[in-house]
Amino acid sequence: MHTVIVGGGFAGVKAALELGKKQIGKVTLISDVPYFLHHATLYATATGKDKAESIIPLSEIFARSPNVTVVLDSIKSVDPDRRLVSGKQKDYSYDTLIIAIGSVTTFFNINGMAEHAYGIKSLAEVNNFTSHINDEITNKKHYDKNYFVIGAGPTGVELAGALYEYLKHMKDIHPVTGKLKVTIVEAAPRIIPRSSETAARVVSKRLKQLGINVLIDHKVGGLDGDMITIDGKQVPTETAIWTSGVANHPFFAEHAHYFQLAPNGRVNVDTHLMARKDIYVLGDNNTVQFSGLAWAAFDQAVFVAEHLARRASKRHTPDFRPKSAPSGIPVGNDWGYVEWHGMYVSGRAGYIARRLIELYGYMQIVPVRTAVSVWRAHDISEIDV
Repeated sequence: MHTVIVGGGFAGVKAALELGKKQIGKVTLISDVPYFLHHATLYATATGKDKAESIIPLSEIFARSPNVTVVLDSIKSVDPDRRLVSGKQKDYSYDTLIIAIGSVTTFFNINGMAEHAYGIKSLAEVNNFTSHINDEITNKKHYDKNYFVIGAGPTGVELAGALYEYLKHMKDIHPVTGKLKVTIVEAAPRIIPRSSETAARVVSKRLKQLGINVLIDHKVGGLDGDMITIDGKQVPTETAIWTSGVANHPFFAEHAHYFQLAPNGRVNVDTHLMARKDIYVLGDNNTVQFSGLAWAAFDQAVFVAEHLARRASKRHTPDFRPKSAPSGIPVGNDWGYVEWHGMYVSGRAGYIARRLIELYGYMQIVPVRTAVSVWRAHDISEIDV
């Protein structure tokens, strides 16, 4: 059996590892970059932490998986009748296809946002953002009057807290003119709107304690090179970071004749995570409960690997059952918020809990010793003193 996996994120990498362990055939993992990108730590990489905590080479992850072949390519189309996926480099035949290609940024047609906003969703975006900050401080010798983080979901909150601490630290190293002000803007009535009201209250208090300006129920109407429009009012800024909207990968809309799409553009799958015969869609791309979270991607990947092993040996194949997982948000140095099943910890205890969750996540894709090394990279600063 030949399983082709498209996507080198949480679900794709974990599925390839699990299938490799089960040794039920050849596995080909197709990724458009040669590394696994840990999106949950990009906020830290963007604010001076060691890139090693966010980037793990795929060659290192699969060093002990001889039946997994990693191919660098981008998929353009799929032909289920011929059991073929076509990439920019070549075509790939499959017996089973797993698609886990993640989400893409959407700017909700806000004027100027795509052209002028910074982002932290990819390594290229992170590098662009950090270059901008470093150029301002070390070369232009000034701070922006206003730094705006657009979107107060987990990523926006994490970035706002880390950015404030980072800029304060940079100000100690490079004492230049300018007042430090970080503002987080959210269109919903509260921050982290998909989390509990308790989470929103506790985290909002922490942000304000740090000195971060929190604007809720405010809508961004536009952005140009030196001005942002919020609720019709223009505010000077050269640094606005978009962390708000995501949409399903356009690959599925482009192949809608092969997939059943929900109104939000995600793919409907059956109780075995199958979108159509021998094609499984995982992670951000499907409509399963909790999809969009790293732990949901891991769970789905493990399930599909076991499902395929059971199919190969003609054993009973149970249905997939989504499971909740702890959610954690770090806000500034040594402070975090973690909740699960209605209980939460915050402060130093929350920070430790969040860090342990991250360590356990690394252990899902690399050996323990490597996981610890990558995890400890968070404590290494790349700031040039």
